[in-house]
Amino acid sequence: MLNTRFFRVHMRSVHRSFACHLGVSLALGSSPLFAQHDSVLPPLRAVDRANFDTTCAPCRDFFGYVNGAWLARTTIPPQYSITGVDRDIQDRTEALLRRILDDAARGVDTATDADARLAGLFYGSCMDSARVEREGAAPLKGRLDRIAAIRTRAELVAVMGALEREGVNGALPYFTFPNFKNSAVMGLHLYQGGLGLPDRDFYLRADSQFTAVRREYTAHVGRMLVLLGASKASAEADAQRIVALETAIAHTSIPAQEARAFSRLYHPTAPTQLQRMAPDVDWPRFFQSTSLATPDTINVMIPGFVRGVDSLIRNAPLADWRAYLRWHLASATAPALGTPFQQEALVLRRLIRGETQLKPRWQRCQNATDQAIGEAVGRQYVKVAFPAEAKVRMAAMVANLRAAMRERISRLTWMSDSTRAQALAKLEAVVAKIGYPDKWRDYSTLKLTSGPYVSNLLAAQRFENDRRMGKVGKAVDHTEWGMTPPTYNAYYNPSFNEIVFPAGILQPPLFDPKADDAVNYGATGATIGHELTHGFDDQGRHFDAAGNLRDWWTTQDSAQYEKRAQLVVDQYNGYVAVDTFHINGRLTLGENIADIGGLMIAYDAWRKSLAGKPEPSPIDGFTPAQRFFIAYAVSWREKVRPETERTLVVSNPHSSIRWRVNGVVGHLPAFAEAFGCKSGDPLARPPEQQMQIW
Repeated sequence: MLNTRFFRVHMRSVHRSFACHLGVSLALGSSPLFAQHDSVLPPLRAVDRANFDTTCAPCRDFFGYVNGAWLARTTIPPQYSITGVDRDIQDRTEALLRRILDDAARGVDTATDADARLAGLFYGSCMDSARVEREGAAPLKGRLDRIAAIRTRAELVAVMGALEREGVNGALPYFTFPNFKNSAVMGLHLYQGGLGLPDRDFYLRADSQFTAVRREYTAHVGRMLVLLGASKASAEADAQRIVALETAIAHTSIPAQEARAFSRLYHPTAPTQLQRMAPDVDWPRFFQSTSLATPDTINVMIPGFVRGVDSLIRNAPLADWRAYLRWHLASATAPALGTPFQQEALVLRRLIRGETQLKPRWQRCQNATDQAIGEAVGRQYVKVAFPAEAKVRMAAMVANLRAAMRERISRLTWMSDSTRAQALAKLEAVVAKIGYPDKWRDYSTLKLTSGPYVSNLLAAQRFENDRRMGKVGKAVDHTEWGMTPPTYNAYYNPSFNEIVFPAGILQPPLFDPKADDAVNYGATGATIGHELTHGFDDQGRHFDAAGNLRDWWTTQDSAQYEKRAQLVVDQYNGYVAVDTFHINGRLTLGENIADIGGLMIAYDAWRKSLAGKPEPSPIDGFTPAQRFFIAYAVSWREKVRPETERTLVVSNPHSSIRWRVNGVVGHLPAFAEAFGCKSGDPLARPPEQQMQIW
């Protein structure tokens, strides 16, 4: 699985909280594969007045003005935690993928297409519900037996590593990523994790909401252990011990805002040093169990966490650890097991996201196939979902956004010439990946069968782990993508110094080659600007043009940056996300800088694209500038469950969606001009309160 913690991810998808669309009719509507779905999926319209709440003043609550009527009439379907523009687009993507995968599972056109055949096998085994129900947890017996046989700390570490290799959450999480200070070489990084709940705060905070979640979570863990065959009494006792162990792990973890600070997460460590740091972990055996020979150097990102887990491995009873591993195996594989496991897994999603119903089986299987072997599926998807003209239009927008940011950097008065030269060099070096990879992933060594499904799931996880671990110590492959082509998202990767836009997000209504430029720049242009700005946010600025963690700032310029960034921290600290929970301005700083800077750059680029052309006429009664900002607000239209919002506010580096609109537009004088905002209006920020970084 991709570790997105170190990509500056745009997060317009399931991880967010309100979002929107700005639709036109879907470009795929004429595709034979899509024709059957148009009758059941409503058309998407750009700047739809039916979604506006005109009782809401745009200069007071722009998010509510553009999206208020939609919010009032929209109910989140029980199988989702969020609905909005992401669902509008993903419904179409998933309908298309369903047709592709149904054909592949039936063997249509797979005789000469190994990727389609592989996707068909995986998806088909998932769709074989009769077999999944009949087998229950039987396919896990070998792994459960191995957990039960643990008698020494060395065996514990070996089993933990073997399960981590198959995607099972463990207390010593690792991932591969370029060396922070030598981005040409792939490195191994030890991080923090091992929790069943989303963040350490869920274990440590005394708020009544978190106390209630812990109580229900403990009961959930016990019921899952019963499904594995334990008696009710022993399962309940084990659940108490598991949550106590996870709470101890949480105490060793650092807060989310600290866990994203790159400059403090680089601790290259030799194997002998690692063994001294954590002497109760048999590191050679651990690495061997993950399919890797002991590397020459390991980046121990959070040494205190590794020391803390080492202490728990030494002191916590092995019985507690065995229960912990059984639980995490069950939790990781429950979606691939029978209905009782799936329904119990839904209980946890209800606790932390508010979902109350399972998605249809085809949808769960389609999502799982994309996650497991996404490029095999993606090759089929882009053939019909991303025409060549879309890539050309997108490339032109990227060029305009880059030029606009170049001009903004060149005009900065607070930055010295030496730092400016480095910033411009980094901007010019940014690589833009659009739509899909130029080189597709090779799945020829992945062996799948017609079932059982959970075995295929674990095999795919093992394949991906081994593929990544095989790169440690070798040259970085810059052609690789961190997201699959159908993914509804985008990201900036600091070590690659690249911005990446999968085809799945470059769809109407957010991006349409046939739409007016104001709409495309207000939505997708802001996304491009957002990702470009991530290269220069509070964390991205610590990486140079080659992707190395290096301080290229003068001391004075760095201090000036921090002073200006603090204005953004203070602004967002004042916003309430849900209930009494405020946004954490420090945790969300990078995303807030990227939101504000991204919209500024997009507006400049849009105006630049009009040079030498007549000013466009109003459409639907709105001026081009108004359509630009409306498109931005619509692009974030989402409705979110409070359970999800509470989870996100303590653990996610993105602000609540309402504030990704209202907290941003006031930084652009052009917004106030477009909507006639006056001094004193909440979204007419005075010049001294407007971000002056990029």
